[in-house]
Amino acid sequence: MSDSHPTRQLHNVKVIKHLPLGLLIELENHQHGIVRVREIAWDEHQREQWRSLYPPGWTGQALPISNLQKGHPEYSLRLAEDDPWDELAAIRDKQQIFQGTVTGVVTFGAFIEIASGLTGLLHKSQLPAWVGTLPIDLFWPGDRVRVTLREINLHERRLNLGLPPTSLAPVAGQLPETPARSPLGSGENGSSLDEFLNSGTRNQRILLVEDEPDQQAAVSNWLTRIGQHVDPASNAMEALRYLSTSRPDLAIIDVGLPDVSGTDLAATILERWPQVRVIIATDWARQEAMADLLDALRARGVEMYPKPLLPEDLLAMLREKNAPAEALPAASTDLPHPGLSLDDLPGLQAGRSLQDLLHQCRRHLGFDQALLFEFDPIHRATSLLERSGEGQLNKAALPGLVYSPVRDVAEDGKMIVMSEIGAHEKDRFRYLLELIPDMESCIGVPVRAETQSAYALFLPGKHVRQITKEQRLYAEALAQVIGSLLEQKQFKEKSVLIQRTTLIGHLTRAMVHEINNLVVPLASRLDTLQTTLARLEKNPNQAEIQERKNLLLSAALNETREIIRRIINTTRMFWRIVEKGKKPEILRVDEIIDETIHLLRDNAARAHVHMVFNRPEQMLIIRNQAVAFEQVLLNVVLNAIQQVNEFRPETGGWVQVRVDTSLDPAKTGLHRLLIEDNGPGIHARLWNKIFEAGYTTRHDGSGIGLYISRNLVEEMGGRIYVKESCVLGGTTFALEIPAQL
Repeated sequence: MSDSHPTRQLHNVKVIKHLPLGLLIELENHQHGIVRVREIAWDEHQREQWRSLYPPGWTGQALPISNLQKGHPEYSLRLAEDDPWDELAAIRDKQQIFQGTVTGVVTFGAFIEIASGLTGLLHKSQLPAWVGTLPIDLFWPGDRVRVTLREINLHERRLNLGLPPTSLAPVAGQLPETPARSPLGSGENGSSLDEFLNSGTRNQRILLVEDEPDQQAAVSNWLTRIGQHVDPASNAMEALRYLSTSRPDLAIIDVGLPDVSGTDLAATILERWPQVRVIIATDWARQEAMADLLDALRARGVEMYPKPLLPEDLLAMLREKNAPAEALPAASTDLPHPGLSLDDLPGLQAGRSLQDLLHQCRRHLGFDQALLFEFDPIHRATSLLERSGEGQLNKAALPGLVYSPVRDVAEDGKMIVMSEIGAHEKDRFRYLLELIPDMESCIGVPVRAETQSAYALFLPGKHVRQITKEQRLYAEALAQVIGSLLEQKQFKEKSVLIQRTTLIGHLTRAMVHEINNLVVPLASRLDTLQTTLARLEKNPNQAEIQERKNLLLSAALNETREIIRRIINTTRMFWRIVEKGKKPEILRVDEIIDETIHLLRDNAARAHVHMVFNRPEQMLIIRNQAVAFEQVLLNVVLNAIQQVNEFRPETGGWVQVRVDTSLDPAKTGLHRLLIEDNGPGIHARLWNKIFEAGYTTRHDGSGIGLYISRNLVEEMGGRIYVKESCVLGGTTFALEIPAQL
């Protein structure tokens, strides 16, 4: 590690011209240099207003940062103001661990930012021998990685990074060592990329026109890894053929293409496809020689970025002007109810309920009630599944609905629209009118769902009314949303049963193994007892024989009683998973965790995984569903064991469960459990995706364990999420549960 620190060579500079890519400056010796936009200031808002804040004639100080570019050397204004490299000179401890963020990946390693303005290289030679994956496949932009500083070259502003040793198993009763984020720099490391990945910004379709294979691969891979869709082209003709059939959101064009120039291609796109956002990537030499042409394109909306394109350039491209596409015009422009649109249809967000959908249906269509009926075709019975709104409802009339239009709509799939229920319709609607005596009009819509039952959505009105085509279309569309929700609910219920069955399969071997370990020695001990008693009969002293018999039988009885108790406890823990009850009950959190670890002890032993429970100082008692709570814990802990086993099958690892004491239940109403492991970690972009149905990172995974866990936790009134995860450094799941009794 370098111990010396070079003298900061600050230069007095003057801005002499604005270039599309930044500032052209002049030094005191009349030499020229370049300041890229990103090197103008640390503050993003200042960078956005760089043209007004740094006009021609502005003077200040700059720090040289590069002489590699042909033409003008590069300088930085922000490093002259605050240089994070200054703080590196004081670091001597090579064991200090920093948590960084991957900003770029190449075949020979990964570039990791440990603080704002400080990025180092983790070379592939630093990966452990048991990692059989190339860096370009192992790391994704945005991933968290724990690293150490192997070498600091302050003269060349270069960091060589290493990996800390594999963490040892935590000790029960001791809090685990928390790897610290870097204290260096002015901002939280990786904040820009983290913020983008967590912002929910829509993914874009990007046309990348670049003739240099290495540059094309680097940019394409980076964009793809953060969720963008990239279509590469090597020249303008390929790009034009692509544009004739597809419409990208963004076109990134290299200015120096081999046939048609990048500027000509950009001009063509502006004329023929004005909805496509265009960016030109150019080097300093070309941008100065072609300044007038580039300025003209910039005036027409084309953006300029310097080559080579770095991750922060690409991130800026994605963040700027990233507005959703304009909505398509409505099919009809003469709607009598301009406030009603299919755009108002609710989606199937997490936690969406039937009650919520029915409420929105009533509100948008202006009906007094919304009723969802379920028809059982086997038992020929109709029931009211859900209701929204107020109004007369005679539930005693429900059995007669099997003879009403409700069954016709549900079973035959035919929509009913009645602006007025006249005298000639009274007989047909007799049983439905018995249920809703004040009904004068209605809409009845079949709810199509791939379930055993059939469903019908009815909207009864108290008054005669005109029902428009748009209202009918809206009701039909909302019925489809309800059908999807019903299918989703059925899928969740079946998935819970399937996943519980899978868990039982995992635990059966452990239970059989546990009972065998208890029963087999018991048979041997009984044989020994029988032999000992037989020998005692040969003793002539009857009083001594009886005393020894009593002692032996008492000890054998106590031992047998203890073994039976342990067998009962084992089967009771197993039965808790098998049973299906959802009734809330008083639970001791520590006992549930103990049971979970006990049930998974055999799985952990076979995977060489050490399990630890850091028991809280105070007893935690909650009221909730024991079955759901234990199933969630089993899912998450078993998943951690399996991840460690797939990652290091020979050496294994550890899993730890503890209560997060930093969360105050009195203020939040929640207890938070942390389930930590030292497995492979999870890519940052997948922290939410792993909870989706069918998604798995293991080759033998089902993709429903974490999906079921999330749904069970939400039903319990809590939430589960990835709190932290580092590639090659393990994962921490947070499970938050209501604290109330």
